[in-house]
Amino acid sequence: MKKKTIAHYEIERRLGAGGSGVVYAANDTLLQRPVVLKMLHTGLLTAEQIRTTVLREARLASAIEHPNVCAIYEVGESGEEAYIAMQFVPGQPLDKLIERGPASLQLVLSVGIQIADGLQAAHALGIFHRDLKPQNVMLTDGGLVKILDFGLARRLRQEDAGIDPAKPEPARDSSVTAVYTARGGTIRYMAPEQFVTGHSSVQSDVWALGVILYELTSGRHPFARPDAEDFQAIRAIQFLEPPDLSAVVPDISPELKSVIAACLEKNPGARMASAAEVREALKTIMNALRIETGIIPGDVAANPPATGAEAEKRATGLLSMLAERFRESAGERAAQNSLVVLPFANLGATAAAPLYGYALADAIAARLARIPSLVVRPSSTLMPLQMAQMDPLAIGKKLLVSFVLAGSFVRSETGFDLNWQLLDVASQSVRSGGAIRVASLDLVAVQSEIANEVFATLQGMATSERLGSALDAPRPASRDGSLSGPVSEKYLQARALLSSFMARTGVRGDLDRAHALFTSVTAANATFAPAWSGLGIAELQYTRHGFGGQIHVMHARRAFDEALKLDPASAEANLYRIYMLLSRGEKESARHGIANLLTSAANDWNVHMLAGIALRGDGMYDEALGEFSRALKLNPANAAILYNHRARVYHYQNQIELAGDELEKGLVLEPKHPLLRTSSGYQQMQPRCCHRDP
Repeated sequence: MKKKTIAHYEIERRLGAGGSGVVYAANDTLLQRPVVLKMLHTGLLTAEQIRTTVLREARLASAIEHPNVCAIYEVGESGEEAYIAMQFVPGQPLDKLIERGPASLQLVLSVGIQIADGLQAAHALGIFHRDLKPQNVMLTDGGLVKILDFGLARRLRQEDAGIDPAKPEPARDSSVTAVYTARGGTIRYMAPEQFVTGHSSVQSDVWALGVILYELTSGRHPFARPDAEDFQAIRAIQFLEPPDLSAVVPDISPELKSVIAACLEKNPGARMASAAEVREALKTIMNALRIETGIIPGDVAANPPATGAEAEKRATGLLSMLAERFRESAGERAAQNSLVVLPFANLGATAAAPLYGYALADAIAARLARIPSLVVRPSSTLMPLQMAQMDPLAIGKKLLVSFVLAGSFVRSETGFDLNWQLLDVASQSVRSGGAIRVASLDLVAVQSEIANEVFATLQGMATSERLGSALDAPRPASRDGSLSGPVSEKYLQARALLSSFMARTGVRGDLDRAHALFTSVTAANATFAPAWSGLGIAELQYTRHGFGGQIHVMHARRAFDEALKLDPASAEANLYRIYMLLSRGEKESARHGIANLLTSAANDWNVHMLAGIALRGDGMYDEALGEFSRALKLNPANAAILYNHRARVYHYQNQIELAGDELEKGLVLEPKHPLLRTSSGYQQMQPRCCHRDP
C-alpha cells in the first residue's frame, strides 16, 4: 500500500493527536532523515488566519537554536493542509518518567537546568511556550532534554516579557487573540493568573516549570489528583498551597524545595523572575552538593560554566550525561548487584611487574563475572588513575557500583600472602573479607576461594559449598583444578605486560615478553584456557601494530580455538573470535556467536558493544543504540568510546544534532580523546541541511 505523502514528507505512522493537530512519524525524502510532522487543525480559521497566526508564530519559533529545544525544520502548506516539520527526538516524555515515582536529586537538577536553559533561550527572543508540561518535554536515551511544541508558542514584544496581570492587556489583532488565549494551554500546568486574565507570560512558563520540578521530585502533581475534575484543579491552583514536599520526600534538599516553592508563588510578581534565575538557582544547588557524573576517567564534577558557546556545549553534555546516569528509579538501580575489583596493592619489598596488581584483579574479576546475578566492572578502566591516593569507597561511588573488592599482596621467599575485603558502597561498611597465606600462589585456588566467599556474602548463604553449581555447571571439568605457583606467576606477569602494551607503552619489547610468557604457560599447563586466550590476543597485537603479518592471525585463531575447546563459555575468547569473523566478512557466523554471548555473558559490557557494532553494520540502528546504551549502563567508565559509537549511529540516520550531542558528552569526559576529536571534526565538516522557511 502506497504511503501518504505531504510535500516531500512520507508518512510512516501516527504518533498521537492533541488540541492543535495530529502528529505523525515521517521520513524527509529529500534529506533522508526521520522527522515528526504535525498536521494542524484549522477549526474555524480561514487559510489566511492560519498563515497570519499559527504558521507565522511557528516560523518565528524556528529561530530558537538551542540543544534543549526541538528544532523546527520547516513550516508550510500542502493544498489545504498546514504542517510543521520538526526534529525527531527518540526517547521518553517526562510524564512516563514521573509515573515511576520520585526521581533522584541528580536527575531533577539535570532535567530542571536543561528545561530552564531552553526556556531562557526562547524568552531571550521574546517567545514563550504557553503549554509547557511533562508530555511536551522529551528525555532522550542519552539524557538530553528536548522541549517540544515550541512551534505553537507565542511571540511577544521584549518589553512585555514580564507581563503584570494586574494591568490591562494591550490591544492586539483580533485574529490573533481569537487563537491565543490561556485556554489553549493544559489546565493542570497553567498559572493562577491565566484563569483570571486569559493571558500567558514568561512567568506562566516559570510556573509550569515549577510544577514539573515538583512532579519529578515527588512523583505526584502539586495540586490535582489524576481523577480530579478540571474545576477542582483550577480551584486548587488558584487558592490552595501544594503539599509540603518534606512530607512527601523526607530527604529532599531544602534548597531545591525553596526553588520549587519560589516557582509556585501564586503572585507572579513574587515568583522567580525568569527561567535564567531558575537555572542559576539549580546550578548553585548542584555545585553546593558537589554532585558528580559518576564516571571515573575525567573525574569531572558537575560544575557547568555559564557563559560562552563552548561552555554551553560542555554544560549541556555534562547535564545530559548526568540525566542518563540517574534516570532509573531507585528500585531499578538496586535490582542487580554490581562490583568492581580494584588493583591489588603490592605491600612487599619484592618488586612486581608493572600492572601485576591489575592482572591479579582482572583474574579474580573474570571468575566473579561467572556469577549470573552480578555485574562486574573491568579493573582495566581504572588504569589512568593514581589508585594509592584514592579511597576505595569513593571510587565505588563514582563508578556507581554496589560493592568494591579491594586488597593487597606480599610476595616473599617464604610464600605468598593476600588480603582482601568486600566493601558495601551504600552503607560504607565491610561486608566480608579474608586472608590467604600459601607457600606458592595457586591462581585458580585464589580465584575460587574469593569468588565463593563473595557469592555467599551476596546471597546471604551460611556456607559457600552450594556455589559450585552456580559457577561451574556450564564449564568442563578441565577448566578447574589448580595452577602451580611458578605457572601462576608467569601468567599474571604475561597479563600485566600485555595490558601495559595495549593501554600504555605500545613497546614491542613488552609484547614480545608477554607472548613468550603465555607460550611458556600453555606449554606447562595446556588445560588453562585463559592462557590460550591471552596468547591469542598477543598474536593479534602483532598484526594490529604492524609488527607481523597474517601468520599471527592464523596463530591467534588456533589459540582461541584451543581456549574455546577447553572453556566454550569463555567470554574473552568468544569476543575476539567474533571480531575476527567480522573482519573476514563472515557476518552470519558472527551473528550466531553474538546471540550466544548475549545469553551466556549478558553482564559483559564488551558483548553489548560488539552487538551494537554488528547491528549498526546491518543497518538496525535502533537496536544498535539499545546495545550501546546497555553497554554504557554496565560500564560507565568506558563512556567516551560508547558515546562515539552512538554518535556514528545517529550520523548514519542523518540525525546530525543528536550525533553532536553524543560527541559533546564524550568530550566533556575526555577533551583530548583522539577518536572523539576526529569524529567531531568530521561532523563539523559536513553540511548542515536543516531547511527552514524564512
